Amino acid sequence: MSLSKRWGFLAGVVFLTFAGPVLCTPAPPDDVHWFSTLEEASSAAKESGQPILIDFWADWCAACKVMDKEVYSEPAFAEAAHHFVAVRINFDKKTAIARRYNVSELPTLLYTDSFGGELFRHTGFLGGRPLAELLHSLPSDVGKFNRLDQILVQNKNDFRALKDMGGDLRAAGLFLASNDYYGKALDTKEAKADPNERGAILTEMGGNSLELRDGKQAADTFERCLKEFPNSPQSATWMLGLGNAYALADKKDKARKVLEGLIRERPGTAESHKAQALLASL
Repeated sequence: MSLSKRWGFLAGVVFLTFAGPVLCTPAPPDDVHWFSTLEEASSAAKESGQPILIDFWADWCAACKVMDKEVYSEPAFAEAAHHFVAVRINFDKKTAIARRYNVSELPTLLYTDSFGGELFRHTGFLGGRPLAELLHSLPSDVGKFNRLDQILVQNKNDFRALKDMGGDLRAAGLFLASNDYYGKALDTKEAKADPNERGAILTEMGGNSLELRDGKQAADTFERCLKEFPNSPQSATWMLGLGNAYALADKKDKARKVLEGLIRERPGTAESHKAQALLASL
């Protein structure tokens, strides 16, 4: 997964201004405290309301050793990790936890709510600056995720909680996790019984896939929308999304056909103007 939003990340730059003639150098941040068990980390996170950062590693993982020695010792990482409860999990010794999170490659970093509910993951080596930028881009306030997670612990098929979790994750730029929860919401009896709910969720899922630059998945979603709801007022939105999806998937002929159809069928609309701009770029 590339380092772009989202995946989800934004590089933040903080400017510190000091009054007076004396220039001060900030003290280096304290070293990151790593918990050795997920239970301890979750207990601390629930008390503080912080998210958890889980690092899966192993003795045989060369990239893990480099991150441990060179990346995790950087002040930029320590500063960025200040808002997280950090825990390191030995992949070979904590196999049950690795299976729980479906970890098969190392290094793997997970960002979770205070209860350990996964919200985002990255697999593979990350240097100090990209990792610090990634951590800065992730929400430090997981209160709403915690609340919804606990509802879903009681009832994993709670439609409203699943849909709200998908929406909150989308708003936070965590598009992959958002689609996971939206997909679960689609499987509930409430969504199956309500075409408007299905259409709204599918629209958001298609938008997530576009943000992830996954043209194939976005095309599949918007094609489903147009097939399942042919007379919907949202059809122009779906046609524009489908044109974008085909363009991302390098299916330019299909993209032109859809966009030209949108311009012809919905002249003068905002979607039509966007379709013309996209068509000109192909």
